[in-house]
Amino acid sequence: MNDRAVGVLEQYDVTVSRTFKGRGTIICETDQGMCVLKEYRGKSEKLELLNGLQEKLADSIKTDMLVRNKEGGLSVKDTDNSTYILKRQIEGRECSYKNEDDIQKAFSVMAKLHLKMTETQAVYEMPVFFYGDQMEKHTKECRRVKNYLNKLRTKTDFERKLLKEYDYFLKKAEEVTTSVMLESKPEYEAYIKSNGFYCHGDFQYHNVIYAKGHGSPCLINFEHFVRDTGACDFYLLFRKISEKNNWSINAAQEMLEAYQGRRKLTPIEWRSLRMRLAYPEKFWKIINFYYNSRKSWVSGRNYEKLESLIAQERQKEKLIEKLFD
Repeated sequence: MNDRAVGVLEQYDVTVSRTFKGRGTIICETDQGMCVLKEYRGKSEKLELLNGLQEKLADSIKTDMLVRNKEGGLSVKDTDNSTYILKRQIEGRECSYKNEDDIQKAFSVMAKLHLKMTETQAVYEMPVFFYGDQMEKHTKECRRVKNYLNKLRTKTDFERKLLKEYDYFLKKAEEVTTSVMLESKPEYEAYIKSNGFYCHGDFQYHNVIYAKGHGSPCLINFEHFVRDTGACDFYLLFRKISEKNNWSINAAQEMLEAYQGRRKLTPIEWRSLRMRLAYPEKFWKIINFYYNSRKSWVSGRNYEKLESLIAQERQKEKLIEKLFD
C-alpha cells in the first residue's frame, strides 16, 4: 500500500494521528481507536450482507466490524478506482497452533459462529460455493503442470523430485474429483440455501485473536466469507493444525470434540469434509506456486514443503480412515 491508499482515509469521519504498515494492510491510530485499512476486491453488495451478519454476532462473538464512510457506504475508492475498506482493529495475540487450549477454544467459537451466522433477510443473493467445482479446476491445473514438466529438457532437483511423486498425487486428485462430481450439486446448494448457511471462508489460526478482557476468542478478516456449510471452515483450520501436528489422531479427535460439543456436523457435511481432506490440496498448492513463479529459481522452502508432504501422506491416510471408517 502507498500514500494514495492512505489518502482515502479522508473519506471517513475519523481523525488519524498516525499510520504504519501491517500484513498487507495499513494500521491507523484514530480518535475512535485503532483501525485497519485494506484493499478489497469483492462486490460492494457483499459488504452490506457481511455487515448485517456481523451485527448478528455482536452480542456473542467480537469481530473486526466495518467502518462506514462519510456517505454511509462500507467501502471507498482511490484515484485509480481501487477499493478499500476500513475496520476496527482487535488487538491481541493470534491463536497458537502449539497450544491445545487455544485450539479447542478456536473450534468451539467456530461452531458458535456457524450456529449464529445465518441470514434472515436477503440483501444480496450470494452464490453458493460448491467445493467440487474448485477441485475440478485444481485437477485440470495438475494435469497441465505435469505436461509442462514432461516437456522440460533439463530439470532441477525439485522438478525431478516433483515428477517422481506426481503420478501418485495426480491419481488421488482425479479419483477424489470424480467422486465429488457424483455428488448432487443442486442438492448441496438447496441444503445450504434452506438452512441459510454462511461461513468465515478463511478460518486460519491467524484470524483467531485472543484479546485482553475477552475469555472467548475474537474473529477477524471476514472478507472471504462464503455461502457454504460449516465443513468449509472446519476443514481449513483442521488441515492446517493437523499438518503442524503430523496428522495426529488424538489431536484430530480433540478438535472434533471441541466443535461437536457445540454443533454437530450433519451427514452432508461429513461427506463434504471427507472429500476435502482426501483431496491433495497441499500438493496442488506446491505446484501452483511453482508454476506461477520464476522457473529459473525454485524456493528451497518449496522443496521442504514437498518433502514434508510426502513424509506425512501415510499418516494423513490413517487419520482419514480412523475418522470416517
